[in-house]
Amino acid sequence: MIHIVTDSTVQLTPEEIEQNHIEIVPLQVSFEGKTFEDNVDITREEFSNMLLDDESEFPKTSQPALGQFINTFSSIMEKDPNGTIICLDLAPVLSGTVETANSAAQQVEGDIRVIDSETTDRGLGLEVLEAARLVKEGKTPDEIVAAIETYRQKIKTFVFIKSFDYLVKGGRASRAIGFISSLIKLNVVLEVKDGKLEFYAKCRGAKKLRKVRDELVQEIIDNPNTTEVGLSCVDSTEDAEEIKAKINEVRPDINVLIRLTSPIIMTHVGPGGFSIIFNK
Repeated sequence: MIHIVTDSTVQLTPEEIEQNHIEIVPLQVSFEGKTFEDNVDITREEFSNMLLDDESEFPKTSQPALGQFINTFSSIMEKDPNGTIICLDLAPVLSGTVETANSAAQQVEGDIRVIDSETTDRGLGLEVLEAARLVKEGKTPDEIVAAIETYRQKIKTFVFIKSFDYLVKGGRASRAIGFISSLIKLNVVLEVKDGKLEFYAKCRGAKKLRKVRDELVQEIIDNPNTTEVGLSCVDSTEDAEEIKAKINEVRPDINVLIRLTSPIIMTHVGPGGFSIIFNK
């Protein structure tokens, strides 16, 4: 049997997790002297509210402990010694989770394949769902791994950031860039491409940011191959609800999922941030 494992930055509904028997290993976030396991000790709603508190300290995130992956892999292999584990994790540019999963795989006996998804959130979720679909079709582990590497190229991920400070504090942007952006009130749109964070647009003001957003929405509407859209938010879903309405008014066939993102992504993106993720 083939078992699918991923990390807690994945954007999946509870129904998708249950129906596809997905095992999720939680990342960790430290806040106000306490350490929480993502979606275990703290919900996304609770963390979002904490992040908005100006008097709170800046949270710190960390990948799962090596032992968490070892325990998850060992538990699966003990129940199914002849099985295979396919573990998909978020891009290394955002976390060292893939490296930790690889280290754990080397310490657990059995067929364990660790895959760098080169993305996160709903992009990771779509890869996980594609892997689960292929498992149900009876594909071999080699076929699934190869198919995911191809499928990955069909996923587009754009992150809208309204405060560069969080990306800087989280160590994902240089302090120089953060300082300059704060001076000119720069909003940015990043694209997660080939596992890297790249500038897609630099916007001075909300009007330009909205223009970029609407151009991506139009790209989604115009592409007949697009069937899935993920709109993940740090706090307010106002932008997401507006985007969903525009898409489904013209393309009711597209499944649009709106959910809060994981605390790990919230920490880097900051208040007001959201992402548009879709297949093409």
